[in-house]
Amino acid sequence: MRRERNLRPNPNLNPYKVKESHNKEGRVFIDFNTQRVCPACGKAIKISHNFCKYCGVDLSAIDPIGNSDEISKALAITAVTDPDPEVRKEAIDTLGDFEEKKILGVLTYVLLNDPNEKVRREAADELGDLHHPYSMEVLAKALKDESPLVRKEAIEGLKKIKKKIKPEKRSIGKPEERADDEVVNEIENRDED
Repeated sequence: MRRERNLRPNPNLNPYKVKESHNKEGRVFIDFNTQRVCPACGKAIKISHNFCKYCGVDLSAIDPIGNSDEISKALAITAVTDPDPEVRKEAIDTLGDFEEKKILGVLTYVLLNDPNEKVRREAADELGDLHHPYSMEVLAKALKDESPLVRKEAIEGLKKIKKKIKPEKRSIGKPEERADDEVVNEIENRDED
């Protein structure tokens, strides 16, 4: 009699599982050479994945920070791991000056996980300045933050993104220009209904 092999996969050998390592303070260390951070949920996944295994967001249009220049990687590592909150805050501010989509994940991670409210506030500010639609979900989560400073900055960030995604209606200009805007608005309103 032939022995049948067990065809069930071993649940302990998950190929998608990212091994978490912790620094001295007990915070998760992200290796940006092998991992990326989802800009929608802030979880670390493998750098090669184009979809977040936690929230399903398509990441194919956002390059991982690990594939970028060494300066961006060094700033990202500093923003996540430095023991001094002021240094982390400045690293986030500098990353925000680059105005690139690849830093969205780092900012999201910091906003959801940093213990210092000023650092989280800076991350919320930079996410709002980038105007990326993926940031809306994480900024909405930040509305429940324990710090009023972070909640206020999350509101401001959501306003910035909304304004950038859907520009305000024009109520100035020549009547024929306003008429064009009214036609466009009427079409948009029909599509929404």
